[in-house]
Amino acid sequence: MDFSKVIKEVGRGKNHARDLDRQTAFELYRAILAGEVPELELGGLLIAFRIKGEAEGEMLGFYQAMEERVMALQAPADMPPPIVIPSYNGARKQANLTPLLALALSRLDFPVVVHGVTEDPGRVTSAEIFRALDVPWQDSQAGAQSALVMGRQPVFIPIRLLCPALDGQLKLRWRMGVRNSAHTLAKLATPFHHHLHWRLASVSHPEYITRVGDFFKAINSSALLMNGTEGESYANPQRLSKIFGLYQGEQQLLLDPSLYPLAPLEALPADRDAAATACWTQACLRGEFALPQSIRLQLACCLAATGRSLSMAQGLDYVDGVFSRPRG
Repeated sequence: MDFSKVIKEVGRGKNHARDLDRQTAFELYRAILAGEVPELELGGLLIAFRIKGEAEGEMLGFYQAMEERVMALQAPADMPPPIVIPSYNGARKQANLTPLLALALSRLDFPVVVHGVTEDPGRVTSAEIFRALDVPWQDSQAGAQSALVMGRQPVFIPIRLLCPALDGQLKLRWRMGVRNSAHTLAKLATPFHHHLHWRLASVSHPEYITRVGDFFKAINSSALLMNGTEGESYANPQRLSKIFGLYQGEQQLLLDPSLYPLAPLEALPADRDAAATACWTQACLRGEFALPQSIRLQLACCLAATGRSLSMAQGLDYVDGVFSRPRG
């Protein structure tokens, strides 16, 4: 591939750059992940796409190339469909509740896979909180598969195991100073290539809901889509947003915030650090604190989307029943 020719197309600036067709985008990102693009050209390409933004066809081509390199897992038999949660942002201003959401989903008998980075110099990662909760980081495909089948707790897979080539792209952020296409792609990654499963997907701005929804329709995949919390895919306890379900090419509104006014805010972690968040999470799961209403509603959405409840009301009843039981 003539990389200078590609740069000439995509590197003309926000208003004059041209989009690549899906096949060219696939071949380009396949070469990037294979380490076949020289450093100078790679830097130019990453900055060009950072300025231009990825078109739908480009994102589909990039995703196809990434999918070839993502570790595969088998969905456990005789269990609900797995739920996959990406975690690449962590906590910057408020405590990260992704581990609480993952543990709550496990208690509802969902197989749960969380994947993400293990460290971020400016944020508290889910990986750090999981470690404080004694939820192990998986270090092999066999170990991840075994933990998934056991189903006792979420399976955390570092991106360096899930897709080493993508991990290399993510780490370029610290060298270049800005994020690149890998940060969007990582949040779309899944180890379940040929099994029904649900991805929790978040966007940073409401206008991206349509764009990401169209992506999941194009790949015919199931997902729950919402505005995230500091880039994480858990429902914000301080501000509800709409949650959409995507299944077999159709998108429907599962959670309308206007129907569920937020109750007075319950106790949240006293600090955003991993130890404080883990301690609060354990207390919450023991019933010492109520589950945040936003998390209750997100859990009910998961039950409704996967067909385990017939309505949000029934899902909420089920969630409240499970989390009101004594834990001993």
